[in-house]
Amino acid sequence: MRRRILALAIAGALFLVACGGSEGDGDVIEGEDVVVDMFDNRFEYTEVSIPVGGSVTWRGAGANPHNAVDADGRWSTEDVFGSLDQHEGDEAKLTFDNAGTYTFYCTYHGNAQGNGMAGTLIVGEG
Repeated sequence: MRRRILALAIAGALFLVACGGSEGDGDVIEGEDVVVDMFDNRFEYTEVSIPVGGSVTWRGAGANPHNAVDADGRWSTEDVFGSLDQHEGDEAKLTFDNAGTYTFYCTYHGNAQGNGMAGTLIVGEG
């Protein structure tokens, strides 16, 4: 019985680590107009770099609803999509006209401190 409980505890811990998101993945994309898929429960890229005037298309790519929200509340996929719930195939394209570095996260699977499903958007030289 103890072995079974230990095995379940280990499996649960591994599951939480796997769903913990993108911390440490190091996935980076650069470009003028990029697409970032939102998987269960991680962003395809944890660092996105675009020039001023560039855009990011946030695309649902998993069974769970996702979104992308700026940690300081300056922008959200809800602004253009009309809902925080983006499902598989749903897209929200945001254009960024101001240089800066933004922490983004999914309100369901991350937080504004950059934990869980979160990443960094660099617009211009940051």
